[in-house]
Amino acid sequence: MSFLQILAQMGIIFGVVIVGYISTRLGVWKVEMNRNMSVFVLNVTCPMLIIGSVMGEGLQFSDQEVFQLIVVSLINYAVLIAGAFLIAKVWRVRPDRQGLQKFMVTFGNVTFIGFPACAAIFGDRAVFYASVLDIPFNLLIFTVGLSFVTEQPIRSVFRPKVLFSPCVVASVIAVILALMKVETPPMIGKFFHLVGDMTIPCALLLIGATLATIPARDMMGNRFVYAIASLKLLIMPAVVWAVFQLFGFDPFVTNVAVVLSGMPVAANGIMFCLKYGKDEHLMTQTIFLTTLLSLFTLPLIAYILPLIQ
Repeated sequence: MSFLQILAQMGIIFGVVIVGYISTRLGVWKVEMNRNMSVFVLNVTCPMLIIGSVMGEGLQFSDQEVFQLIVVSLINYAVLIAGAFLIAKVWRVRPDRQGLQKFMVTFGNVTFIGFPACAAIFGDRAVFYASVLDIPFNLLIFTVGLSFVTEQPIRSVFRPKVLFSPCVVASVIAVILALMKVETPPMIGKFFHLVGDMTIPCALLLIGATLATIPARDMMGNRFVYAIASLKLLIMPAVVWAVFQLFGFDPFVTNVAVVLSGMPVAANGIMFCLKYGKDEHLMTQTIFLTTLLSLFTLPLIAYILPLIQ
């Protein structure tokens, strides 16, 4: 796929984001809908998208693929977390920003932007890859990520119910179905695809609606925000790619992982900051700018990856 084709696919994705943004500004999409829509996507459509990703012709996965995805996902987050700590130490970030910096570098918007981006760039098969690679995200963001933001030990913020969140359960079910090579009846597959495919437009509309609530003065950040954007969108994906070259994994697997590592900062950061009294303005600026800039960085990464295999 050429750079222009990838850019066109990402343009379509962000076109839907713009629709959500404009609809909210015009009052067609009510801000009050955001929370309910977010719950609907995370608890209903996204789990069905994940399970549906292993249903259908041409979507059979070998045991080797699945196990490799699990290993790659663990290495990916080990690299991101280690990189976050190293950057904080070398950069000498202000103490009150170190936790936020670690969160921003480590956790990306893999659900709302990652799934649509991987589907657009790599095709439907990549949705299952992304869902398996996403398993550690759902576990880590509510443990390690929350620990970063609150600057408290992981044992103080861990809640067992995180292990049973719908997306985590759906990912485990999808892995089991793939390993057991279960062939579901076409009618069931179509049902899961029909509901699950709602995830992408709903998630993108929600991103636009959320961005519309950000005051204009908070949209442009400072040097810290732009530095984080460079680290999150370009440098960390390059580091992740370099590490994977040492292991000889399937290029398609590593390419999906690298693209996911270059996602904009996770929107969960705003909720964490509001709940625990941290700098939500800084988090909001970073999420906005990384989301905007990823329109250009994700096609660039996707275009470069096949050239350097």
